[in-house]
Amino acid sequence: MAWCADLMPGRYEYVTLAASLPYLGRLFTEAHLPISRFRLEARLEQLSAEHRALLDEVVAAIAWDRVAQLDSDAQIIDRCRQVMGRLGAYPALQEILRARLETRTIVAALRRRRDGAGDAGEIADWGYGRWLGTMRANWSDPAFGLGHFMPWVGEAQAKLAKDDRIGLERVILSEAFRQMDRLAEGHEFDFEAVVIYVLRWRLVERWRQYDAERATARLGGLLDAAMDAAPSDGIAAGVFTHREIAS
Repeated sequence: MAWCADLMPGRYEYVTLAASLPYLGRLFTEAHLPISRFRLEARLEQLSAEHRALLDEVVAAIAWDRVAQLDSDAQIIDRCRQVMGRLGAYPALQEILRARLETRTIVAALRRRRDGAGDAGEIADWGYGRWLGTMRANWSDPAFGLGHFMPWVGEAQAKLAKDDRIGLERVILSEAFRQMDRLAEGHEFDFEAVVIYVLRWRLVERWRQYDAERATARLGGLLDAAMDAAPSDGIAAGVFTHREIAS
């Protein structure tokens, strides 16, 4: 267990690294990431080899682009459990993984019910966390009986019912950001602080990707409208200002 000694937490072990990471801002308001992926990776070279490997495991366990490569919910849960088993010295990071799995389970349940599932079925096969029994017992409730202390579940249900994919993503990312805000308390210059920063950075990056999708879709709609309105000689009836295209 010598490697465990190398990973024992220290409140100020990464003062220089943590202090060099720029403030990310609020999730839905920043137009640009304050630090590029390339520069972030360069800063992370200050981590010990053991910590860098553990950071990569955490990211691989919960990042959407990594999780999408797995074949089933059971595989996702199994990977998170394995990583949590290696995070004994870092309870805040264990809790982040637990919270993310529970959020994923709730969203999966919303989608299953929307797609016609009349009950939770073998929920332990595809779900994780404290709320499996509550969800099974309240399957017909819009928020699975969780809405009084998890208002985001009702919001997610409403977005899903409208097939508002980007709106649903906003709800999910907001909840993930809130979870990390709570669990970041007491961590400023340690390994946990660095991991939480990286996970937050990935959430901001993910939202910017969705924002770009939305802008592209709106631009496509504007161009389609322009083509529909164009006179027969093919010259557009009007031009779009930079502000209109970017809005």
